[in-house]
Amino acid sequence: MSLAVYARRENLRFAGCAVAALVAFACMPAPGVLAQGAPQGTEASLSQEQFRARQAELLAATMRDPANLDIAFEYASLSARMGDYEAAIGTFERMLIYAPGLPRIQLELGVLYFRLGSFDAARSYFEQALAAPNVPPEVEERVRTFLTAIDTAEDPAKFSATVMTGLRWQSNANAGPGGRTVTLNGISFLLDDTAVGRADWNAFLAGNVHAAYDLGSQGDLLEADLLFYGGRYFESTRLNTELAELTFGPSFNMARFDIDNARFGVYGILTGVRLDESNYTGATGFGARYAVQPDPRSSINAKIEYRYRWYRDSATYPTVSNRNGYQILAQLSHAYQFSQAWSGRMSLLGDYEEAAARFEQSWEIGATAGLTYRFASPVEMLRTVWSIDADVGYIRRAFAAPDPVVSASESQRDNEFWLRGALNVPFRPDIAMSLSAEFRRLQSNYQTRDYSNASVTLSLIKTF
Repeated sequence: MSLAVYARRENLRFAGCAVAALVAFACMPAPGVLAQGAPQGTEASLSQEQFRARQAELLAATMRDPANLDIAFEYASLSARMGDYEAAIGTFERMLIYAPGLPRIQLELGVLYFRLGSFDAARSYFEQALAAPNVPPEVEERVRTFLTAIDTAEDPAKFSATVMTGLRWQSNANAGPGGRTVTLNGISFLLDDTAVGRADWNAFLAGNVHAAYDLGSQGDLLEADLLFYGGRYFESTRLNTELAELTFGPSFNMARFDIDNARFGVYGILTGVRLDESNYTGATGFGARYAVQPDPRSSINAKIEYRYRWYRDSATYPTVSNRNGYQILAQLSHAYQFSQAWSGRMSLLGDYEEAAARFEQSWEIGATAGLTYRFASPVEMLRTVWSIDADVGYIRRAFAAPDPVVSASESQRDNEFWLRGALNVPFRPDIAMSLSAEFRRLQSNYQTRDYSNASVTLSLIKTF
């Protein structure tokens, strides 16, 4: 594999990471949401076991004194925070028997039914809250916000987008070896300046556009995602990259099989990449994905994809057509919310790349793990929830045959690992800034492939 291919792989890897960051930001709670949903006062430091014990105490108290609305409200609120929406709904509805027409209780019921996806019931309670005399202004504001969200949710066609732009500095932008002398088939060679690792800056623009259409059949959707990335280097212009990938296909609500909060989708794939101002590679394929939320704190995602890829030789990259062939990729991910402040994630991945030249064929397996810590803004003028991410990853890669240019007898073997950290600062619900740093090390038995790269990225993220 040429140095150019490694540099190209590094660029496309960053494009994927950039879009992953976009998705992560798009899924972040809006500023203030964590604060609204977090237990208050002494409850903030309680464990899950203590929460359940407190819930049991309050339930017993409400059974002894059903007319005590203060105890009932505390029980319902705690149940909602724990994700026990059914218990919260039942309690709030009983409260309306003792005190009918309370706008705050009707608001809470509307919110809970909204979270469960029961928009008709939610709308009914919201409209009752608005019809009550002397509705508090803050209640009216929240009700109208949720009514707008229901109108949006009930529209069969939905669109969303996230865009990221920024600057990135790398200590080894072209993924070149640290030294100028390498050994090829037992003979020492002196690399020219373009092949040795060197630092550079680049500006980039990345984004993801999502469209979904409700098929009107038990929550089934027709979905499409357009991923795009463009990067321009200050000096290493031969690494300038443009990428676009379109996935499209149906996804099915698995509730029809008594599997709650789960979806299964199949989709087609179209990909195109330009490098150094010319067409570099294209791909077509298909994939399948499965997503399930076993409980309010946990989510599991799995996917498998097949792509057939073809490469175009050019004056800058004259032998990349050796990589023509198919790719099979599989990934399993799990995310878990430990508390209001802490969440974690881990992924397992596997990849096989068939190629026209056997020394370009490879397989790889790997794993990643990460933590996120969310905290109140230390800047008084920003009423936002900030977060810190920390991630670590490892990939083992092996090739099918020796590269005759490098070794007549030994195939390439790589160990790649990385560490990454990021500070994410939302300025408002739809705009955030991210400052991240990463160190990546690829250890290879081929000197020309062995490299290290440190990078720092400052980016601005906007959701629509």
